[in-house]
Amino acid sequence: MASHIVDSVFLKDLYGTPEMRAVFDDMSLLQKWLDTEAALAQSEAELGLIPVEAAAEISKRARVDQLDLERMKHLVDETVHPLMPLIRVLQAACQGGAGEYIHWGATTQDIMDTAMILQVKDAFGIFERRLDALIDSLAGMAAGYRDTPMAGRTHGQQALPITFGYKVAVWLAEVLRHRQRLAECKPRVLVGQFGGAVGEPGGVQEHRQRDDQG
Repeated sequence: MASHIVDSVFLKDLYGTPEMRAVFDDMSLLQKWLDTEAALAQSEAELGLIPVEAAAEISKRARVDQLDLERMKHLVDETVHPLMPLIRVLQAACQGGAGEYIHWGATTQDIMDTAMILQVKDAFGIFERRLDALIDSLAGMAAGYRDTPMAGRTHGQQALPITFGYKVAVWLAEVLRHRQRLAECKPRVLVGQFGGAVGEPGGVQEHRQRDDQG
């Protein structure tokens, strides 16, 4: 049973695409959590906080297809926690004691917020590609219909004549501004978080620092 229009068999493609839904589906979310844990381990190994061998093993095992997802579902039901079950099944997949270094010094929000932004980053790529295709299409139409006359309109009534190419050029100018806005907001939106075990305060500081730089 669909709980929202994006789940509806009939309506979902009016409000989304298979490509965009894949960015935000469960398996993608789990993989982004794992990618964040792997990146954390690699960074901490570079700083000498955890063994290099442990970081390598964590990164090797941080793949959805290597985890016991049935066990994870059971742990979610048992713990009523979104992330800890993933950490436990990843620990179980790691060898040589590497699992004890997973999530070292982090808090749940660090992983979940950063993973969400990684999903948004993937979505940005889709937006950019589709907007670029729309821009190319509109530019072609504006040029192709530059001499095609039509009635202009004002207040819902026919006015002076214009060309259809001119009308499309106005749409093109609007879309180009949207494309520019999308590019300009990326440095502010695509920001990860690492607040550590105390959580939010460090994350807020990091966001503000990145905003100032942007």
